[in-house]
Amino acid sequence: MTFDLVIKNGLVYTEQGFYKLNVAVKGEKIAALMAPDVPLEAIKEIDARGKHVLPGFIDPHCHLREPGLTQKEDYYTGTCAAAHSGITFVCPQPNVVPVPSTLEAYMEQVEAGKAKAIVDFNPIASPLGDTASVKAIADAGTLWFKIFEKVATYPYNTSAGTLDTHRIYEAFKDIAATGKYCSVHPFDKYFFDAAVERCKAQGLPVNLANVRHQWYSDEEMTGAAYQLSYYAKKAGMKWYAMHAWMPGYIDLVRMLKERGEMDIVSSFEYMPSIDASDEIYDKATGKYIYLNHDAAPDKEKIWQAVRDGVLDMIGSDHAPCRSDEYNPDDALHTSAGFAMLDYFGHLLVSHVNEGHYSLEKLVEVSSVNCAKTFGLYPRKGSNIVGTDADFTIIDMNDQWVISENDIVYTKTQSIPYVGRKMYGRVTQTVVRGRVVMSDGVVDCEPGYGKYITAGDCRQEALMA
Repeated sequence: MTFDLVIKNGLVYTEQGFYKLNVAVKGEKIAALMAPDVPLEAIKEIDARGKHVLPGFIDPHCHLREPGLTQKEDYYTGTCAAAHSGITFVCPQPNVVPVPSTLEAYMEQVEAGKAKAIVDFNPIASPLGDTASVKAIADAGTLWFKIFEKVATYPYNTSAGTLDTHRIYEAFKDIAATGKYCSVHPFDKYFFDAAVERCKAQGLPVNLANVRHQWYSDEEMTGAAYQLSYYAKKAGMKWYAMHAWMPGYIDLVRMLKERGEMDIVSSFEYMPSIDASDEIYDKATGKYIYLNHDAAPDKEKIWQAVRDGVLDMIGSDHAPCRSDEYNPDDALHTSAGFAMLDYFGHLLVSHVNEGHYSLEKLVEVSSVNCAKTFGLYPRKGSNIVGTDADFTIIDMNDQWVISENDIVYTKTQSIPYVGRKMYGRVTQTVVRGRVVMSDGVVDCEPGYGKYITAGDCRQEALMA
């Protein structure tokens, strides 16, 4: 048999560990895992000698801005950036226009992805419509729901968010009836307002440098998370504890998991919590944009929670914005996110060599746990014969430095972490048997990516 693709001589992740194997692909599926000395014929070969072949990375938290906000990003540019760093599946968040809180709006987001994405995807919906819409969207295949418990100021002043805790509780009950998870960005507006008033009382301008580090603090995020955990338990809903990077929030997740009182999955989001850059290089203007970040987390506590399984997943929180949307002198009316996807997968790899977690744990938090939680496994998140041929191929020995001259694919053409030394690199990204990125060059037409649901994965497993 002539295979479409053979990845040879690599250390391949299996459920039993890493083994030197050749991976044979036919069509979109893994056809065989063979010993290196078995001759295989293929139309295309990748020599992965000295490299590791992992299940494709999954990013459970990114903002691709389509529909409605495509001046920042769209499905094509965003998924090219994802492929650039080894991401084979993305879960775009619901702060788009229109907000996907009705079936019609949700399917508009899905159709945009079908037309433009180059990696596989499943958009996350908002449950803030009505009961019938929540059920319809769940039936259509969203993996879970998301609520922004945020302030009514830019950029959160859309119906994707609410401060109304009663409304959140009612949404939780609707979601519980579907069996889906719901994630919430926990937030307490009183702490937000107090930081602003404190600055004014001290005669300081309300800019990012003066107030942002007072927002999203341990007290604010953890207090809100305790309240949300109660509502989730009361509603009988499966809670996805998103943005769990503050110490008290991590302690809450640990406690709930140890008690076994509720079905809970947790993640921390990379962009605002780990080594957040104070400046972003904007290639379009050749200038740096100042971006003060949230209250500093306890980084070692985060890494320990990843190592011991309290934190199940890591998301990028890719949040691209145009340079003219940043106004650090006006903290209440400025964008404050930045583009992560071009570097996210490389950072995940680098953290292995930096000693934060093992290579096996990387596979868990970057792929397996998300796939198992949301019903995609083993089609996604595994290197099992018969499943989708999604691979992230990495070179653990490649050391390099993030530079202003790097090629990036995000529409904003912005680069965080300039000057950071990296220990390891993603060298190839394979989505359903197709090499969409090799040695830093993305090559794939828009529309190759597929909308994949848990129902699709169940049906395929039944047919296998």
